Order: sequence, then structure tokens, then C-alpha cells
Amino acid sequence: MNEQELDPLSSQVLAELAYVYLSSRRYDEAIAGFQKALDLEPDAAWIRAELAWAYAMKGMYAQALAECGKIREQDKTVANENQLVASGLGWRYAVSGRRADALRVAEEFRKLASHAYVDYYSNAMIYAGLGDNDEAERWLEKAYEEHSSSMSYLASDPFWYRMRSDPRYTDLLRRVAGTQVIQLVARYRTPMARLWACSPQANQLGGGLN
Repeated sequence: MNEQELDPLSSQVLAELAYVYLSSRRYDEAIAGFQKALDLEPDAAWIRAELAWAYAMKGMYAQALAECGKIREQDKTVANENQLVASGLGWRYAVSGRRADALRVAEEFRKLASHAYVDYYSNAMIYAGLGDNDEAERWLEKAYEEHSSSMSYLASDPFWYRMRSDPRYTDLLRRVAGTQVIQLVARYRTPMARLWACSPQANQLGGGLN
């Protein structure tokens, strides 16, 4: 095995390429790419979470939840630093029919919000997975009011496919569209950019919507 194969940065490159496939709905290629990245960095929670997303988007819910089960508890517990991975787990519970587990994750985000920054976009995606458009819209509006950087993904994230005919969604999308952060993320759309977008640091530094 050569030095490049041992370099953790190689796993990031592979994962970012796989994310491009994921965004293009080329799920088989995305799955293969994330698996290669995990071969190099098996403990990378964010890569395994992306692999689970790819499985779930393909309708392979058992495999998605199995991948979630391989993520260490401390990396998927609802906490300030784990919001992307934890909310993704909640969404996967929702779409796979584990409603009680999805609602438990959503409630943990509510509790976290009482003493820490929470990206409300994360809670919205859980309710979208449950098919509760009213609650999803309510949390999306809160995310918009809080200038969440994750709102830059509103037009492309698959969580909102069932809501795209809802006039509330199209109105919110119109308000978000054209902002500076949308244009920026469109140019630099990678898994690492996504991790930054939902982090407390991004929003505290004014990285959200203007």
C-alpha cells in the first residue's frame, strides 16, 4: 500500500466525489465511492452517515440503518457538534417507518435548543421524513429566521421532494434564492462544506443567509 492510500485526505477526496454522485441521484456509484472512502478511514462518522444517506435515498432502509449502527454513539448522539449526523439518523428513522425513534431524535434537538445553538433545518428534515409538512415548514421558517447556512441546500436536498408542490415551500425557496450563500455553496458543494454549513461556528461568524 502506497503513502497516498494511507493518507486520510484521500478518503476525503473519494467521499467528495461520491457526494457528487449522491447529489446527481447516481446512488450505486455514490455507495461504491463512500465504501472506498471508508476502507481508508473506517471511523469517519460523516462518511458513514453519507453512505447511509445514499442507501436510504435508494430505498435500502435496512442497509442505511445498519450503517448508522456502525457509527460510534458519541458521534451520533444529539449534541452541538453532531447535528448533521444526528439529524440524518432521525430522517432515516422517519423514512424507514421508525416513527417513535424519529420523534425521539426531534425531541432531543428541542432540548438541545434550550442551551445551545441548533440548526432548525435539521429538525425540519426529520418532520419532512415523517410526512408532516406543517411541522417541517414551521421549522424551516425558524431556520430561515435564524439565517441558517443550511438553507442554502433547500433547493437540492432530497428531504423536500414531497413538499415541492406545497406553496409554502415554493414561497420560502423564492425568498432564499439568490442570496450570497446560495451562490457560494453552489460553487463549493462538498461534504465538508455541508458539515461547516450546519455548524454553530458558521452561523456565529455570520456564515448564514443575508
